[in-house]
Amino acid sequence: MRLAALVWLAFTLLAAPAAALSETVGLLVSGEGGSYAEVTEAIQAELKSQPESRVRVAVVGTAAADELARAGPRLLITVGTRAAQTALRAGDARLPLLSVLIPRASFEAMLVEARSIEARAGGEARRVSAVFLDQPAARQIELIRQALPTPTRIGVVFGPDSARDRERLQAAADAKRLNLVAETVTRDTELFPALQRVMADSDAFLALPDPRVVNADTAQNLLLTSFRMRRPVIGYSSAYVRAGALAAVYSTPAQIGAQAGRIARTVLRGGAMPAPQFPAEFSVSVNRQVARSLGVEVDDESAIRERIARQERE
Repeated sequence: MRLAALVWLAFTLLAAPAAALSETVGLLVSGEGGSYAEVTEAIQAELKSQPESRVRVAVVGTAAADELARAGPRLLITVGTRAAQTALRAGDARLPLLSVLIPRASFEAMLVEARSIEARAGGEARRVSAVFLDQPAARQIELIRQALPTPTRIGVVFGPDSARDRERLQAAADAKRLNLVAETVTRDTELFPALQRVMADSDAFLALPDPRVVNADTAQNLLLTSFRMRRPVIGYSSAYVRAGALAAVYSTPAQIGAQAGRIARTVLRGGAMPAPQFPAEFSVSVNRQVARSLGVEVDDESAIRERIARQERE
């Protein structure tokens, strides 16, 4: 009976339609735990409603990652910048790729490099999309309007990565009749003089996820400078709010993962790969202690989030 069962199983697998055996979604993850795990879990939860799909997870640099490439998934989802870089540089150009948990500037720079390689090789352009880590400029500007009583001047320091966002941010500020007080730095020695000049001439400072401007070495000094000058900082993560920023609009790993899972379901059902996009869902965080020290009354986070969402729907 055992032999007969094995023969039946082998026949069933061989007779199964090829499409049913190739419904694998590959998840290539930059690391283990933390945000990577939260995104991965959210993607898998979304794909549970697609019973014919299977999910294989592998971490960059492991034997499992090599096996994942050989498995021939119908869709590859990369989680984090390192995973996206690995897939874009060395992956199968025929395999659709969705990158998540990656800043827009990093994704676009890597995509330019990948397209250049594809063009030199004479191959077809790969179907690529992304759910960015950062927020759209209009959403960030609207948070400032909602969190502060009468802002008119928004201070920003751009670095090499975020400089390409200047026009978008300027347009978003212009649409709300706000002035952008901005400088661009290219060297570390330029940063704090630029911060002091910008903060002195603005009502609030908008921190952007540029490693030249905000990193492990500069984040605390930036907040201390803002505190001494009594200029609220609008950040881009809940961690930065806990560290001393007044408020931030951001998307949680679970929100980004759920959005990626919905895109994956569409692609598996034969839909087109969508254009790269910002997170659809988002959260708002406020540091009440900082608000009190600055003498600023800030509304409830959920109320602010709903007003921003309503503005986007209109």
